[in-house]
Amino acid sequence: MPNGGSDWCGTCWFNARNKGEAGYKHARDPGPNFCTIRRLPIANPFWTYCSNHPHHRPDRDPVPIGPVFIADDGFPYHRTPLQTSPDTEEVRQHVLELLQAMEEMPKEEYPGGAYVDEMVVWQLDEFRERRALAELKRISSFSPEATAGWFKRTRRTLVAAAHEALAKIEDGSGGPSTPADGVSSRPRQRPTVGLCHAQTKDTTLPKVDATTV
Repeated sequence: MPNGGSDWCGTCWFNARNKGEAGYKHARDPGPNFCTIRRLPIANPFWTYCSNHPHHRPDRDPVPIGPVFIADDGFPYHRTPLQTSPDTEEVRQHVLELLQAMEEMPKEEYPGGAYVDEMVVWQLDEFRERRALAELKRISSFSPEATAGWFKRTRRTLVAAAHEALAKIEDGSGGPSTPADGVSSRPRQRPTVGLCHAQTKDTTLPKVDATTV
């Protein structure tokens, strides 16, 4: 059994094979593994991940949040981007709303991959979305040591990501790419996020494990 993190497409209710249900009930059913919210065929459903999985968004959130990732072979199962986020006004409005809803005290969340809050900040940074500036300033003032949950999640990585996003958006460096197909260019770097079952690999950032969260 793969163990790069159980927040994989193989158990996601947005995988067409799973017929709207989360879990393993339909894992051996016939039919394609296909992401219905990103229109993406899934070649390796138990090695492919995104922030819309029910482990991260148990309220069945159908608007894409951040990229799709795939775990490369071998421990410690790093995740690398497979497909970038769609760049549409609907997606931008949604991540802006998620940004506005963030509170200083973190909430319990499955620790594999990226936490949704950090992914939202990182994606708005990638979009160079100036409408996020006021909320990013608010979030940058959170106490990094605010802690909650069994895994002792803090706000250190979120606050760091907010400061980084503010600097880049205000500077306007490397503005967003929005080609005709409405999909943003490949992420320039991954968010600095806490990881547990699978780290996220990118040569532009240090690797961060669960002990830093």
